[in-house]
Amino acid sequence: MSALRLWLRLARATGPRATDVLSATAFAFATAALLAVLGGVNAFRLRLEGGVVNESTGTFVLTLAFVAAALLLPAVWTLAQAAVRLAIARRDDRLAALRLAGATRGQVTGLAVLDAVAQALAGVVVGAALALAVIPLIAQIEFQGIPFTTAELLPPLWVWAAAAGAVVVIALGAALASLQRVHVTPLGVAQRVSAKRLSLWRIAVFGVAALVYVLVVVLDVIPAETSISIALVSVVVLAYAFIGPLVIQGIAWLVAKGARSAATLLAARRVVDDPRGAFNIVGAMAIAVMAGGFASLAPATVGGGDQMSDDMATGAVLTIAIAGVLGAVLAGIAQSAKVLDQRREHRAMHRMGVELPVMRAAIVRQVALPLVVGVGGAAAAALLLILPLIALWIATPGSIIAWALTAVGAVAVTLGATSAALPLVRRVATASAPA
Repeated sequence: MSALRLWLRLARATGPRATDVLSATAFAFATAALLAVLGGVNAFRLRLEGGVVNESTGTFVLTLAFVAAALLLPAVWTLAQAAVRLAIARRDDRLAALRLAGATRGQVTGLAVLDAVAQALAGVVVGAALALAVIPLIAQIEFQGIPFTTAELLPPLWVWAAAAGAVVVIALGAALASLQRVHVTPLGVAQRVSAKRLSLWRIAVFGVAALVYVLVVVLDVIPAETSISIALVSVVVLAYAFIGPLVIQGIAWLVAKGARSAATLLAARRVVDDPRGAFNIVGAMAIAVMAGGFASLAPATVGGGDQMSDDMATGAVLTIAIAGVLGAVLAGIAQSAKVLDQRREHRAMHRMGVELPVMRAAIVRQVALPLVVGVGGAAAAALLLILPLIALWIATPGSIIAWALTAVGAVAVTLGATSAALPLVRRVATASAPA
């Protein structure tokens, strides 16, 4: 029997599952965010090429748009990866069972690929529709002294096709990579691999980037142009991705040592065991908040009323908002996948007497801990690095208030989205057969 016929039979027999819908939803948000970001870059490009704006300022704003897009793309990638992981969490047991029943490696590979393609294509279609619905709202935002038009925010057709292809390729790559443990042995899904320890060299990477920024931008020891200063800010922001997991792991270790409740201890230990996974959920938001902290300083440095600095502050808020939406969807999807991944652990804890509210509280704190440490640490680092200019910032508080409120809102939405995973706890903990 071909893999396609086998997949169609299984699809008819089981129908769409909740995890399939969640995976397609994640692909939809990833596609919509990707198209919205590319639409913004396209709008600034059209204004520059059409002579609508001054060439020097248009080029500068277009560069900043590319920087903002680059900051958000990792979140899109992580969200697509989480969607595949969620689907795999329910699929690997079925694939292993099929291998035990005599299915060939080609059939198992075909099933995984068809599952991933079907979910990704469904997500791409919904995501494209979502992007079309959001674009008129984005068009209300004013940049460079004039609001966007819908035509400016609609990228060329080849960009839509490339974005859809990228999402499908990510799904295919992640699905094929996931099959390794099923291919090694049909019982491979029972294997557990210890996470690698984080190296302390991550501290040196962030320390060197921060030191160069302070010497060049803050202390002006080495005179540099504005473009160099923006490049150094970008380096510092991206370097935070290296030290972030290490900081989260260290704080979680301290929390675990002083935990006074089982839920806190459970959540902290899980974060200690997988700091990279914890940071992946909050990383894009943390980086956007840190970059937004630097950008929100722009209106203060010129005393307000400057179009370019106002655009930078508006772009910072918009970037944090998009990162917050992606982070919220990612938190819900990733925690759902983790609950399914850890279903044996949840069943074992339930049989030993651990109550369901304790397990649910641990799921929420497993996101809250890295969220507070990662995003809070990013905000604190931004404030520390611009400390010499803090007086200007306080004198023009509008941009800092918008930055702070957007960051707090993004954190709140992310915590709320985590509740999507809570209904799964009862299902996996009380199930008598493998979920």
